[in-house]
Amino acid sequence: MPGSEPTVAPRRIGLLGGTFDPPHLGHAAAALEARRSLALDLVVLVVANDPWQKTAYAGIVNVDVVSPSEVRLAMTRAAVVGMEDVHVDDLEIRRGGPSYTAETLAHYADVHPDAELFLLLGSDIAPGLDTWVRPDEVRRRATIVVMQRPGFEEGRPPIGWEHQVLDGSFPDLASNHLRDRFAATGQLDGAVSAGVAEIIRAHGLYGVGR
Repeated sequence: MPGSEPTVAPRRIGLLGGTFDPPHLGHAAAALEARRSLALDLVVLVVANDPWQKTAYAGIVNVDVVSPSEVRLAMTRAAVVGMEDVHVDDLEIRRGGPSYTAETLAHYADVHPDAELFLLLGSDIAPGLDTWVRPDEVRRRATIVVMQRPGFEEGRPPIGWEHQVLDGSFPDLASNHLRDRFAATGQLDGAVSAGVAEIIRAHGLYGVGR
């Protein structure tokens, strides 16, 4: 069952964090390719509670710019149905407040002390790693794996960050672009799974169904 704990302690864990607003087929493709290429025992999609770099501007926090965390969590769980060894973790939502990758990595290091951690991130955000909270801790606790996003193929971490680049071709999908497209057309096909589309319609997200 997606989201349940594995029966055997994983030794290689990939962590793919994000707002997942919405989780799309690009996220699914990245998770599956990372699991295959890196021989991971487990890939975990970690849903952010308050993605502070998106919700804070000039010191003013506005969490309304993203969908409610419980809805994003439900969509992400729906997105991984049927995907073997791909789970969803609500750790950051349960922790509350701004979501910091350093804290999530510390948690996984405590829970799985013998596991090797891989932090999976897109080439669009890799250049900004130095702006994260406690970046030295992030660098120390995990192997950085850059997944090449269309339009950001050359995006890499700053100098001093050791990293790997995940080979693979991923769909040209971005959540912010999809939200605009859904609002304009109401069409969800080809971008999200059927389960995610059902939740979007049920909640009237992004103006769909209103």
